[in-house]
Amino acid sequence: MRELYLLKKIIIVCFLTSTIGISQTKNTFKDLDQIIKNSSKFDRRRIFEIDSVRSLLKKTEKDNLLARYRLNEQMFYQFKFFKRDSAFYYGILSKNLALKINDKSLIADANMNLADICVSSGMYKEALDFLEPLSINETDSTYGSLYYGVLGRCYGDMAEYSNTPYFYKDYVELARKYREKALSLTEKGYFFHYFLKAFNKSMNNQLEEAVDEFTILLKKKNIPHDQALVHYMLGDLYKKQGKDDKAIFHFKKAVIFDIETATKESLAIIKLSELLFKKGDLQNASLLIKKANEDAIFYGAQQRKIQVGAILPLIEEQILLIVEKEKQRIYWQYIVVSIFLVFAICLVFIIYRQNRKLNRAKKIIAVAHQNLESTNMQLRNVNEKIKSKNFEIKQVNKQLLEANKIKEEYLGLFFTQYDGIFEKFNSFMTSVKNHVDEENYEKVKRSISNYNLKKEKEKLLENFDTAFINLFPNFIEEFNYLMKEEHKIKLSKEQFLTKELRIYALIRLGITHNEIIAQILGYSINSIYAYKTKIRNNSVINKDDFDQKLIKNTTLKL
Repeated sequence: MRELYLLKKIIIVCFLTSTIGISQTKNTFKDLDQIIKNSSKFDRRRIFEIDSVRSLLKKTEKDNLLARYRLNEQMFYQFKFFKRDSAFYYGILSKNLALKINDKSLIADANMNLADICVSSGMYKEALDFLEPLSINETDSTYGSLYYGVLGRCYGDMAEYSNTPYFYKDYVELARKYREKALSLTEKGYFFHYFLKAFNKSMNNQLEEAVDEFTILLKKKNIPHDQALVHYMLGDLYKKQGKDDKAIFHFKKAVIFDIETATKESLAIIKLSELLFKKGDLQNASLLIKKANEDAIFYGAQQRKIQVGAILPLIEEQILLIVEKEKQRIYWQYIVVSIFLVFAICLVFIIYRQNRKLNRAKKIIAVAHQNLESTNMQLRNVNEKIKSKNFEIKQVNKQLLEANKIKEEYLGLFFTQYDGIFEKFNSFMTSVKNHVDEENYEKVKRSISNYNLKKEKEKLLENFDTAFINLFPNFIEEFNYLMKEEHKIKLSKEQFLTKELRIYALIRLGITHNEIIAQILGYSINSIYAYKTKIRNNSVINKDDFDQKLIKNTTLKL
């Protein structure tokens, strides 16, 4: 287990990277740009973890060599991907403590850690020097896979940076040999067994098989460093296949993991910048290569500085060319705008002269229009007056029509009632006269007592009700429409108008004086006033408007 863990730490340095996913929208790299802006937050988190281990180291007694060795080793791994010189410093401290403890296994681990950090820094000779004392124990199973893993990585990097074909061929062969040996010593079921297997296929140009195996490995739940490593390898493989969009996607994922884990020794961010530069996305390519340059300077990786130095000038040169082209474009735009401005000034002068003529014509038209509007206003006023007079005439005609209708109805009622009353009174007088002539005064009294004036009065009012309802058949419904629900008047078919309805029936006929209404109905003036007040208070409208509203709303039968 310890062997595999250390092997993972060693190989990560070579391949751990960062990435940016491809998209066709203008906000493609917005999320990565935000993560880059927040990189200091992730760096502070790593520093906090380092300070926590350093605090434990300070509290550990100096004679507890093994505990101090473990803590120094932790400090080495904390700095391994963050800052090279600090990692190397704690690697030396770990080796010195291992020598004091005189434990060959610890010494071997310390030497391989130092060799590992030297490879990350581009110090390949120094890395081989640290591995040299271990060569006699290559078959030792306690660190054999680690030893070959570091050797394979070292010769692989040396081959990449070698300019001599003779040495390049030897380095490639040695790298392949040591990677195969390391793979044979790793246990199945662990991440780096499958990683090395897929990686060796990629180095043997078995690209499709390598892509398939890395894709399967990516679906497993790996730690962020492992995920970044797999994303980087997929990006590199797709780049070799010419599938730049897919390569950019996986490089982006790796970059995000890299920044979030405060990994400064990064290769994917450089390759991503190259691809974006190739696609013409200079803005994002410049942003990424500057970040890569900052990380390389902070970490202290010489080979990364060389790689950045090869791309950064090209990007800046292209940016300068674009700026120069933009200047030329602006210059010619200035010339065109100047010509257009002269033309525009001439055109404005012509328009000004034409506008003056047009304004004079407008003034003439405005005066005529104003006169026309004045005439139209006078016509509208005359029309309004005519409409008003027509309305008044209609109202007068309506009132005359109502008056004629009421007059006809009540004149007919009057003469009909008059004939009946005259006949009854004539019969009464004849009867009284005959009884007086006969000197039969008892019969005179009986005749007088049989003549019921109250009944005659009620019959007269009933006839009034009948005539009024005949004139205004909807009067009761229209009256109730103005009343609150609980105060609406409901009559049976045989029932005549109530006292309140008779009062407002007289008002509808135009009799508005309380004295006259009281005289007609045989009530006191106070009673008439009380009935009217009660009705108005129980209405749904303003009591001062009740009489006019009722007169307006009641319809005459035509």
